[in-house]
Amino acid sequence: MNSYKEYKEIEIKDIKGCNYNENNKANLDKICLQRNAIRKYGIGKPIEVIEAGNGYRILKGKFKMIAAKTLGYDKIPCLIRDTKQEILLRKINKIFKLEDKNNAIKETINSVKESYSCDENRFILKIL
Repeated sequence: MNSYKEYKEIEIKDIKGCNYNENNKANLDKICLQRNAIRKYGIGKPIEVIEAGNGYRILKGKFKMIAAKTLGYDKIPCLIRDTKQEILLRKINKIFKLEDKNNAIKETINSVKESYSCDENRFILKIL
């Protein structure tokens, strides 16, 4: 569950976490595909970043950012993730999942008790 603070264009030089030295064949193919897509359609979907110190750290869209840089872009559209709110939402979801799990366990115990009481009554009837 992702939560975002804002959308804005950020200078590529301010975004960290992208190692340009990982130039193997698979990565170069992905970068070329992104370059062609950017030439044809523009940037399109923004990349995802988080605030880190004085700059930003990339989370999604590493190849798109490299491709944009090789095409001469100085800025790239970004969605800035709100990590504090995401942590809060995860904690709330965890609490609700635990409550749901506890309710399911209670329901299972109650259904077992009901079936047990029926079997116990049948046993008593057979004895009589």
